[in-house]
Amino acid sequence: MAEMFGKYVAILGDPGCRAGWQENFPRLAELLWEEYRPSHVFVPGDMAAYGTVPQNEEILQYCQKHPWEWVVAMGDHDRPVYVFERYWGPPHKVTDLGRWRFIGVDTSSWLLTAEEALWLREQIKEDSIIYTHMPPGIDGWKFHSLSADCTARFFAVLDDFHDQVRACFFGHIHSYDRKEYRGIPLIVTGAGGAEALGLGEDGYEGTRPFQAMTFDTTTGEIHLLEDTR
Repeated sequence: MAEMFGKYVAILGDPGCRAGWQENFPRLAELLWEEYRPSHVFVPGDMAAYGTVPQNEEILQYCQKHPWEWVVAMGDHDRPVYVFERYWGPPHKVTDLGRWRFIGVDTSSWLLTAEEALWLREQIKEDSIIYTHMPPGIDGWKFHSLSADCTARFFAVLDDFHDQVRACFFGHIHSYDRKEYRGIPLIVTGAGGAEALGLGEDGYEGTRPFQAMTFDTTTGEIHLLEDTR
């Protein structure tokens, strides 16, 4: 059964995997709530630095401040899995919001395994949105991404379902960038609170504002929100 949802949902990666996130993530989360009032926030991983109970408890307090639902796909910093599941549920998950299906894929081991790729294939339907921690290894992202084999496995899924997948969102890279594959937006949204770094040719260069993405469930439009205050 599809869940109740609002006009906007958000996608925000890597909110809590570096020391000092308490100075950044709460500000960005409040801005996100003030500007968009999203009913759901989808996170492509890394709610915590070391996946400990105290770290999850601390960030959960901020996530529970407003009446929104946080839906998290597991990142590499979120391990061990038994702690992650206690707070955020299964490492991968599917959320249906009206016509849209949000699919959280588990790449927390730095891999897109054959088993996970098969699971992803079985979940995709018309108007699917994919979010996962590790981005594919393409120009500009190769320094912090899936291996060549896993990248090929991910793009093979998009090749077969390019007419059904509407967008893909990634974390792990603590920045913002947007590329495209077969008409599908590929968006790194990993400047969600831990760090906000600029991108050079194939690595970090300088800094940038913390950011999140929002998704309009009535039109399918994607918006960039930056904390420039």
